[in-house]
Amino acid sequence: VAVAQVPTRIKWACVGNSITAGYPLANLTYVSGANRLAALIGPQDTLLNAGVSSTTVLKQGDVPYWTQGRLTQVFAFRPDIISIELGTNDTKPINWQYNANFVRDLTALVDTLQNSITPMPQVWLFLPPPIFANTYGINDSIMTNGVIPRIRQVATAKGLNLIDVNTPLRTHPAYFSDGVHFTALGADSLAAVIFRSFLSQVTRVACVGNSITAGSTLAAPLSTAYPILLNMLLGRAYYVKNEGLSGAYMQKAGRSPYWTTTQFADVFRFKPNIITIALGTNDARATQWIGTRFKTDYGAMIDTFSNNIAPKPQIWMLKPMPAWYAINNSSVTFIVMGWGFDNGIAGNGINGFTIRDSVIPAIQQVATQKGLPTIDLYTPMLMGQPYTYNATPAWVPDGVHPRELGHDTLAHVIYRALSSPVGIFAGESRHRIDRGVRMVPMLFPARMNGSERIFSLDGKAVPGSRPVAAGLYFVKPKI
Repeated sequence: VAVAQVPTRIKWACVGNSITAGYPLANLTYVSGANRLAALIGPQDTLLNAGVSSTTVLKQGDVPYWTQGRLTQVFAFRPDIISIELGTNDTKPINWQYNANFVRDLTALVDTLQNSITPMPQVWLFLPPPIFANTYGINDSIMTNGVIPRIRQVATAKGLNLIDVNTPLRTHPAYFSDGVHFTALGADSLAAVIFRSFLSQVTRVACVGNSITAGSTLAAPLSTAYPILLNMLLGRAYYVKNEGLSGAYMQKAGRSPYWTTTQFADVFRFKPNIITIALGTNDARATQWIGTRFKTDYGAMIDTFSNNIAPKPQIWMLKPMPAWYAINNSSVTFIVMGWGFDNGIAGNGINGFTIRDSVIPAIQQVATQKGLPTIDLYTPMLMGQPYTYNATPAWVPDGVHPRELGHDTLAHVIYRALSSPVGIFAGESRHRIDRGVRMVPMLFPARMNGSERIFSLDGKAVPGSRPVAAGLYFVKPKI
C-alpha cells in the first residue's frame, strides 16, 4: 500500500523487556535521553518505548510479551521499524524448560507484528546483552548457547536484520549495575552500539553543503532542513546526515573552504554510500570567483571522496539554486539587501548571475569529465519567479537562503533524482503497488505571497487552483 506522500517521520517501535523499559529507573533506558538512541537517530525518526519488565518471547513464560507486553500500543503506533530486544528473561529456569518452542514463538511474534500493521514494518532482532551475574535466575550460558543461536536462526529464516549488542558489550562488565541491567553510562553505550549497527545496515547519505544545506536561517533547522526531509521521504532503509556548514566554499583558497571543516572530516568517518555535494553559492562572489580554481578543487574533492571511502560512494553534484536581489521597496540599503548580490559592499554579495552563467556551467563540465550525475536545483527553485530587480520571492527573503517551503522543495527534487519513476497515476491517494515502491505527490500546494499555487516535483508552477485529484508518482529507489 502506498506510503507517506509528504516528508513524514520514520516511526520506530522498541519492543523489549526491562532493558528497553529502563530498570530500576525509567531513565536508564537506551531509547530516550541526551545520549540515547532517539537523540542519535535525530528528528527524522520518532521512537516508541514499548518495553515491559520481565517479559519473555516464550508464550509459556512467566511474563509473556504476548499477553503482558504492549502489542496493542505497537499496532496503534503503526511503526516503520520494530526492534525486538527479548530473550534475557527466557533464560530463567522457570521459562527455559519450554525452550523447544522459542523459535516457533519468536517467529510467530515477528509474523504477528508484520501482518498486523500496514504497510508491513521492517523488523530488527537484537542479540541480547551479555549477563555478568545470574541475578534473578537469568543465565549467561543459556543466553550464549541457547537464546542467541535461536535468534540467529529466526533472523536467517525470515531474512531479518540483526543488531548484535552482545559481542561489543561482553568486555564491559562495569556498564552493568547488577550484572543484567545497565548503568547510565551503560545505557549510553548500548544506544551507541545499536545506532552503529543500524548505520552499518542501511544506505547512508551525506549531504555536503553550505548554509543552505545546514538550514542556518531556519527557525528549526534540525527538523526542517532539506537533508532531514529527504530522509523522511527516502524512508526506513536510509539514513541521511546533514554535513552542511554555513559559509563553506568549494575553492580551497576561499574564505572558508569546506576542505578544512570538521564536517569534511566527518564524511569519511560516516562512510556514506551516497554523497550529494551542494557547494558553489559562496564561491559566486565577484571578489572570490575563479573558475579554473573552482573546477580543479571540485574535481579534487570528488577524487578524495571516491579514493578514500570504501565501498566507493555514489556522488551526485547539485547545481546551486538561484540568488536574487534582496530589495525592499526599491530602496538599496545594507539592511534590506541581505545576502544577495553586493550585500551593501561592492563584490561581497552572492551574485545570481555568476551562479547561472559561471558556477553551474563549471559544475556541468566537472560532471561530464567525471561521468557523474547532476541534480538541478536552479530551475526548480525559481518556482516561476523570474529575475526582477525589485522583487524577491517571499520564501527567500534575503535573496539566498530559502525558508521552509524552499527546503521542502529541495528535498523533493533530490528525492526524485535518487528515485526511479515507475508510473504516473491520477485520482485515488492510496493504491496497492509492489512492495518497496513508494508514492509521492506529483503536485503539492504551497502558499506564497498570500496566494495558493500548485507546484510539481520539479518545481514548476501549475496555473489555476488545486486539482480535485492531483497526480501521483510511484517511485522506487535506484540504489
